Order: sequence, then structure tokens, then C-alpha cells
Amino acid sequence: MEKKKSFSINFDYRCPFARNLNEHLVSALKSGADYEVEFIPFNLSQVHVEEGERSIWDDPSREVDLIANEVGYIVSKLYTEKFLDVHIGLFSLRHEKGKGLKRFEEMEDLLDENGIDATKVREVLESKVYRDETRELHRHQAEDLDVFGVPTLFDGEKAAFVRILDRPTDTTDSVAVLDRIVDHVFLHPELNEIKHTRVAR
Repeated sequence: MEKKKSFSINFDYRCPFARNLNEHLVSALKSGADYEVEFIPFNLSQVHVEEGERSIWDDPSREVDLIANEVGYIVSKLYTEKFLDVHIGLFSLRHEKGKGLKRFEEMEDLLDENGIDATKVREVLESKVYRDETRELHRHQAEDLDVFGVPTLFDGEKAAFVRILDRPTDTTDSVAVLDRIVDHVFLHPELNEIKHTRVAR
């Protein structure tokens, strides 16, 4: 029997390439793909903080940059069975509906539509009960695994940044895409980097 593929993927809802790969992964999971996946927030704003400056977690003026990722993470913890739909919905709010995702109010309707108590999520968000946890998840990726962006796949000490150009067309396509990527990342680490010089369209 083939061993179940187990790995993590990071996300920041502002990145279109993170959207592409996360959509493929969710599509594959919903079709029954035998993956065990953990979705981990990563904050692109922190990547651009200059050395010596306060981190976004310590700068009250940057708190708006934490909201969307924390909402996604809170849903993953409190409403696990509804997370995949909300996860893709947050990407859609950003990239289809043009929301900045810097205000909780922008996400309330999405939570309601998925049967999630938006008031409870807001209370948890404002309590900051998961803030240290999301901060440590980012630190571990950036400092221990040298992660610099999204989407990155990782398993233990192995991590690889992966950028794909297309969104899913069907579930079969998504499973094939993910199987190919995961096999290359974790079974063929000697293949360090491929980048096409031209984009075929």
C-alpha cells in the first residue's frame, strides 16, 4: 500500500500564487486525495521588515496585517470541518472581490455563509489567544527552515517554495499536479530549481 503523503503548506491570503496552489490542494483533498495536510500561516509583511525594526506583532500600526491569516487559523482550530471552504473563500475575497482583508467586517459574510459564528471568531481574534502561536509558526518557518515566501511545502526539515501559474480546472488535474509536486519536493531534493525562461500561453 502506498504511504499517505503527509506535509504542510503555508499561506498568506494576499498572494495569488499561494491561492493557486492552495486551491489545487483543496480541490485534491475534496476529491478524496490521500494527503494529510497542515495549513500554516506565514506573514509576507514580516518578511519585508528591516533589521532593527519592530516586528509586525510588536507594532500596533501593523496589526491589520495579521487579521486575515489569524481568522483563517482560528477557523482551522475551532471549525476544522469548515476550514477548507473558508480558506478558499478568503483567497476569493482578496483576489476576486478585491477586499484588503484588513478589517474583520470584510470577512463576516463569508463566515456566516459557512455556518460559522462570526461573533465568536471576532472574540477569539480580539482576545489574541492564537497570536503567539501564529507568531511562532512564522518564526519557525523563517528562521529554522529559511522559508521566505508563500506557497512553501514542508515536511520536517525539508521545505521548498513552489510557484504554479494556473488555478484548478478539475479535481483529477489537481491530484495529478499535487502528486507531481510533492514527489519532486520530497523524493527528489536534488532537483533544486526549475524556472521557465518564457511563460507558455
